[in-house]
Amino acid sequence: MKHEVHKEKSWAVIYDACLMDLPGPDFFSVDYWRSRQAVKGEAVGRGSAWFIEIPGPVVLRHYLRGGWAAKLSRQRYFFTGISRSRPFREFRLLSKLFELGLPVPRPVSALCEHRRVTSSGAIMTECIESSNTLADCLMGDGLAGSVWENVGRCIRRFHDAGLWHADLNARNILLDAEHRVFLIDFDRARFNPGETVNGEGNLKRLKRSLTKFWPAGDLSALQSAWNQLEAAYDK
Repeated sequence: MKHEVHKEKSWAVIYDACLMDLPGPDFFSVDYWRSRQAVKGEAVGRGSAWFIEIPGPVVLRHYLRGGWAAKLSRQRYFFTGISRSRPFREFRLLSKLFELGLPVPRPVSALCEHRRVTSSGAIMTECIESSNTLADCLMGDGLAGSVWENVGRCIRRFHDAGLWHADLNARNILLDAEHRVFLIDFDRARFNPGETVNGEGNLKRLKRSLTKFWPAGDLSALQSAWNQLEAAYDK
């Protein structure tokens, strides 16, 4: 990985020069890629994320606010500096996690656009090919017990590494065709290398999310799956 930062008057980008040349703000526009027929799909969830071929498959995600803050502005954040912007912070965190060998998508580039006291931004990461969210998998034919064990072990790896995920839910866990587990969306995550994270809060949030997506009338199976996940996490 070779990170480069480029700054203009109202915007800045950070990118992996091993993967691309200097991108401009248009590079993070969905309309830009639609005009080139490169948008292949859109992810479901609170945020805005699109699957794009550039030519390799990548995911473009715009930063959007939720909750009460979205009533003030859906896309604008209080600007406290480029290096402290959410896109730059997540890009650098993803880079550290990727270099540690943790199962995360490789960061490609990130944009921070700013004016006066507000900013907006986006991040682009490599796509985990042939993958689906855990939430989508629950809507299929069910998952084997070994998958739940894989999920539990994966989460434990991150916690042991010092990573606290700000929004660990069933849409931020990916399973590929071989049932390998990846975590995504590290906006607002905290990373303290060498300090094992107390994962109770993360696990509670994930269980609430699984309850939401679990097929109706089958909550006993949810408890069985959760027991397998917890047992693998606690080993």
